[in-house]
Amino acid sequence: MLSQQVSTVLNKPKITILVVDDNPNNLRFLSNVLEKEHYNIQRAICGKLAINAAITSPPDLILLDIVMADMDGYSVCQCLKSNPKTQDIPIIFLSALTEAADKVKALKIGGADYITKPFQPEEILVRIENQLLLQRLQNQLKEQNSLLQQEIRDRQQADNQLREQARQLSHQNNLLLKLAKNQVLYKGNLELAFQEITEVTARTLEVERVSIWLHNIQKTHIECLDLFQQSTCQHSAGLNLALANYPIYFNALIETSLVVADDAMRDFRTRELIEPYLQELNITSMLDAPLRLGGETVGLLCIEQIETRRHWTAEEQNFARSIADIISLRLESQERQRAEVARQISEEKFAKAFSCSPDPITITTYPDGRYIDVNHSFLELLGYEWQAVINHTMFELNVIVKPENMVQFEQRLHHQGSLDNWETEWQTKSGEIITLLLSAEFIELHGKRCVITVGKDITERKQIEEDLRQSKERWQLVLKGNNDGIWDWNLQTGEVFTSERFQEIIGNQNCHDDKCKIVHRFDEWLSRIHPDDVDEIIETTQKYLEQKISYYEIEYRLKCQDDTYKWVLCRGQALWDEDGKPQRMVGSLKDICQRKQAEEALHQSIQREQEKSTQLETALAELKRVQTQLIHNEKMSSLGQMVAGVAHEINNPVNFIGGNLMYAKNYFVDLTRLINAYSEAYPHPPDAIQEIIEDIDWEFVSEDWQNVIKSMEIGAERIQQIVQSLRIFSRHHESERKAIDIHESIDNTLIILRHRLKASGERPKIEVSKHYGNLPQITCYASQLNQVFMNLLSNGIDALDNKPVPRHIKISTEVVQKHQSSDENGDEPPATEFAVIRIADNGEGINADIIPQIFDPFFTTKPVGRGTGLGLSISHEIIVEKHQGQLYCVSSPDQGTEFIVEIPIVK
Repeated sequence: MLSQQVSTVLNKPKITILVVDDNPNNLRFLSNVLEKEHYNIQRAICGKLAINAAITSPPDLILLDIVMADMDGYSVCQCLKSNPKTQDIPIIFLSALTEAADKVKALKIGGADYITKPFQPEEILVRIENQLLLQRLQNQLKEQNSLLQQEIRDRQQADNQLREQARQLSHQNNLLLKLAKNQVLYKGNLELAFQEITEVTARTLEVERVSIWLHNIQKTHIECLDLFQQSTCQHSAGLNLALANYPIYFNALIETSLVVADDAMRDFRTRELIEPYLQELNITSMLDAPLRLGGETVGLLCIEQIETRRHWTAEEQNFARSIADIISLRLESQERQRAEVARQISEEKFAKAFSCSPDPITITTYPDGRYIDVNHSFLELLGYEWQAVINHTMFELNVIVKPENMVQFEQRLHHQGSLDNWETEWQTKSGEIITLLLSAEFIELHGKRCVITVGKDITERKQIEEDLRQSKERWQLVLKGNNDGIWDWNLQTGEVFTSERFQEIIGNQNCHDDKCKIVHRFDEWLSRIHPDDVDEIIETTQKYLEQKISYYEIEYRLKCQDDTYKWVLCRGQALWDEDGKPQRMVGSLKDICQRKQAEEALHQSIQREQEKSTQLETALAELKRVQTQLIHNEKMSSLGQMVAGVAHEINNPVNFIGGNLMYAKNYFVDLTRLINAYSEAYPHPPDAIQEIIEDIDWEFVSEDWQNVIKSMEIGAERIQQIVQSLRIFSRHHESERKAIDIHESIDNTLIILRHRLKASGERPKIEVSKHYGNLPQITCYASQLNQVFMNLLSNGIDALDNKPVPRHIKISTEVVQKHQSSDENGDEPPATEFAVIRIADNGEGINADIIPQIFDPFFTTKPVGRGTGLGLSISHEIIVEKHQGQLYCVSSPDQGTEFIVEIPIVK
C-alpha cells in the first residue's frame, strides 16, 4: 500500500540507486531485490569507486555499507556530503553494527537512515521508498518557495505598472477631452487641425515622429498631409507611397483596427518598408491606426519611434485609436460640408435640365396624381397652357386614350418603386392620338412623396414599324416560291437575313420567325463553315467586294443543326453606293450534297487501291520493329531480374553485418569501461595480468578498435549504396508510370558504371561533371528511362575508349518551355514544360551523314562483337513513343557527341 502511494506521489521516471558493499554476495543480493522493483542499479565494491561513480553520474539514492576494507562508510559519507554536487543525495547506511552509538554517528554525519544486517527485502524497499518520497517533497517545497517569492516580486512590479498606467491614462484622457472641445479641429482650417493633432500626439506619447496620411483620389498612392518631428519641432508634408508596392502593410491596415509593430524591422506587416522608409529614417517601432469613413479605409495615423525599439502598451494603443477617431470625425465633418455644397449644385442642375429637356417631364403628387410642375416640352406636345395643367390630373384633362392602361401603370409603379419604357397612347388637345414611352420613379420634394415622369414621343417610330411589317409580309411571299435558300447580308451592321428554305437546308426545320433561326449575323454564319474552307471563302469574298472578280460563286461545307456538315453552293451579288463601296450583299444557297457524295465515293475507291499498295510495306516495317522490341524486352527483363536478385542476395548479409556492428561497438565500449574501472580500482595488477596487457598492447587495441569498426561501417555502407543503386536501376517490379527523381536515376546509373569510369591499367580516368537544374519529379516508366540513361552513358564511355586525357562526360539538366504545332483551327496551344537532359562527351564525334541512321534498329558504328545496334533504337522508342518526348543527337567530327533527351512534364 505504501509502495503504491509513493509511486503515485512521485509519478517518477526510473530511479537510479548506487549500492556500495565490498561483499559480492551482499552486492548481488541487494541488486536482485532492487532490479525486481525496476530501479536502475549502479554498483561499487569499495569507497573510492563509489565516490567516483556518485560524482560522475549522481544517483537518486545511495545504499552504503559501513565496514569496508580500504575506506569505511563514514568516510565515504563525509566526502560525499562535503561535495556540492552530491551533498543532497540521501544515504542509507547498511551495517551489522547494532550499537546505538554507531547509528547516532551515522545520522550525525549526514545519513538519512540506518538498516542493520541481516537484510529483509521488504524493510529495504520501504525505507528506500520513504527516503525517495521525502526527497521529492523537499524538492517540491523548495520549488514552491521559489515560485512564491517570484510571484511576490511580480505583483509588486505589476502594482507599480498599474499606478504608472493610471497616471498616463488620466493625462491622455485630459488631452483627448481638450482636442474634442477644440473648435479649430471641426470648423477651422484642415491643415491647422492636423498640425495640432500630430503635435499633441508626439508630445503625449514622447515619440519622435507622428504623421497623418490620406489616399489620393485614384486610391493608388497614400500622401502625407502633415508630419511633426519633435526633435526639430517642425511640420512637413508631401511624401507619398504607392499602395501596390506594399500590399501586406496596407492590407493589414484594412483588416485590423491597429498595426502594432514593436520591432518594425522584423514584423511581417511592416518589413516591406525597410529599404525605402525605415532604414533611411532609423525607425525601429511603429504604431499605426487606420482612418475610416463609412467603413472604408481612407488613410492612417502613423506614430514612429526611432533608434531604440519600443513596446507599445495597451493604454498607448487605445490613445492612438482615440486620436484616429478624432481625425476620422474631422474628415467626416468636411465630407458633410462638401456633400451639402454638391446637393445645392445638383438641385440647380436638375432645374436647368427640367426646363431645357426636349422630352416631356412632369412632377405629380402621390397618390392622387395632380400636376405640380410640367416642362415646356410637355405643354408643346399636348397643346395646353401651364395654368390649365397645374393642380389637375391626367384623367381630368382627358388625355388618356385607354384608362385601364394607365391604372396598370400606377399599380406597377406602386409595387416596384420605379418603371421604365411603359408604352401608352395619349390624346392631345387637338384630338391627335400619340404614342409615348413613359419612365417614372418616386422622389422627395419639400418632405412629400412625389412622382417624376419622363415621356418620349414614339408615334413616328411606330408608323415606320408598321410599314416594315407589311413589307416583310410581301417579301415572305416571294421567298416561298424559290427552292434555294435566300440570304441578305448587311455589310455595315454585319446582320444576316435568311429565308426559311435556308434554315431547312442546314437542318433547322419548321422555322417561321427570327427567334428560332440559328444564323443572325455574318460572324455566326462564318463560325458554321468548315475550318478547312474558311480561308478560301474569306479570300473569294474579299476579291469580289474589291471587284477583282466579276461573279461570286463558291462551294463549301456548312454545319447543320445536328453538328454534321453539308456541301452547299453559294452565289451572290453585291450592291455598291455612289462611291463604289459595297453596302449589302444578297444571294442564294443550294444543297449539293448528292453530287459531292458521288465525287467522294469515286475518290475513296481510288484511295483504297492506293492503300492496298502500301500495306505490305507497313507490315514489313512493323514486323521489324516488333522483332527489335522482343529482343530488347527479353534482354532487359532477364537483366532486371538478375540485378534485382543479386541486390537482394547481397543486401541480407550486408544488413546483418551492418546491424551487428553497432552492438559489437557498444559491447567493446562496455568492456573498455569495465577494464578502466578495474584499472582505477587496482592500479597495480598481478604480474600475470600485466604480462597479458603488454602482450596484446592494450592501449593500441583500445585506440585502433574504433578505426577497425569505422572501416567496417564504411565498407558496409558502400555495399548498401551499390545494392540500392542496383535495385533502383532494375525497378523490375515497377511496370506502371510513376513520379521519379531524374537526378537520382542518373546518379544510380553512374554508380553502376563507376568501374568503367575509374582509371584501370593504362586506361586513364573519365571525369564526369554534373550541372543539375531545378527539375520537378517526372511521371514516366522508371525502369525504361533507366535503360535510356544506361545506353547513352555507355555509348559515351565507349566513345572515349581510345581518347587520351582529358576524357570528359558532361551531364546537365534544365526545364524549358516549348510551343507545339498549331491545331487545325490555327490556334497556338499553350506552352508545354519539358525536362531536358544533355549527356555530352569529348570523343571523336560522328559524321553528319551517319547521324540520321543512328536510331535505326541494328545500325552500329562499333566493331563486330561490341555492339548490337539496338541500344539507341530502343532508347529512341522509349523516349518518343512511350513518353511523347524527343531524343536528338548533335555531333561533328573531333567535336564530341551530345545526346539531348526532352520529356514532357505532366502536371
